[in-house]
Amino acid sequence: MGGTSRKRGKDCSTAMVGSRTMEATFAPITPAEAMAVLADHGHRMTQPRREVVETVLAQTRPFTAEQLVQLLPEISRATVYRTLEIMASVDILTRLLQSNGHPAYVVGEPGHRHHLICSSCGHVIAFTTCPVEPVVNELGRSHDFAIQGHSLEIFGLCHNCR
Repeated sequence: MGGTSRKRGKDCSTAMVGSRTMEATFAPITPAEAMAVLADHGHRMTQPRREVVETVLAQTRPFTAEQLVQLLPEISRATVYRTLEIMASVDILTRLLQSNGHPAYVVGEPGHRHHLICSSCGHVIAFTTCPVEPVVNELGRSHDFAIQGHSLEIFGLCHNCR
């Protein structure tokens, strides 16, 4: 994460995307910390980008890019989408793929994580253990492939929907 260190407390919230509840456990990051991370990675902090960052970090629930565009009508759609992608690339946001195939974003704890997603209600559980790491490493070796990353989203039914 560049040279910026982040010491943050844990928090847990339940969130909605559309009519789906999503639970995310995360440590809040301040706008100043996020902007420092972006600057450390060489991104300019224009006033529209600052507004996007502040609005994103105020979200306590997973959200879509279009929801953010509606919250910030004075900022161009391109700036909103570009800023979300930049924030995801520096690990300030996590991009989740919903069961309908559309992405949603959530502010989260930095680091490698995967998700269990309920196909019925949208409940999301993040976890950091990586059950596919040995398979990923073997695939890289056996195919002489330099793997740069992976994601795992497991769809099923939560205990409330079974």
